[in-house]
Amino acid sequence: MLDILDNQNVKCTFFVGGSWVEENPELCLEIYNRGHEIGNHGTKHKEHEKLDFNANKIEIEGCHNSVLRLLNYNMELFAPPGGSYNSNTIKTAESLNYKTILWTRDTIDWRDQNEDLIFERAVKNVMSGDLILMHPTKATKNVLAK
Repeated sequence: MLDILDNQNVKCTFFVGGSWVEENPELCLEIYNRGHEIGNHGTKHKEHEKLDFNANKIEIEGCHNSVLRLLNYNMELFAPPGGSYNSNTIKTAESLNYKTILWTRDTIDWRDQNEDLIFERAVKNVMSGDLILMHPTKATKNVLAK
């Protein structure tokens, strides 16, 4: 996927989980070194709407610290896993100097591996400023290569 993005001169924001960063430091470093933005996706992919302020803080800070140790980079964007958030999530993220963002278009590529469907969800009636949620699946890679 990174090669495809490079060939098209496209930069993306990759929202990474802290556990993923710890397990895949080389890949996280490669994403960053290729000029893509790294965003915070929590530590263990929890449902943030079910978490109080302190639990949200632990999740967000855990990912933040993993990326900071690896890249010496302070992320600015937080995307809660599954779009699950509550007022505590927003307050916690703000207290840690994060902007909480969500996507406007979901390809649901983690579940649906139909390339035509993924493509349609990504581009049908797309508007300037849309944030398209995609995951690193084989089908998504194939769609990006088209």
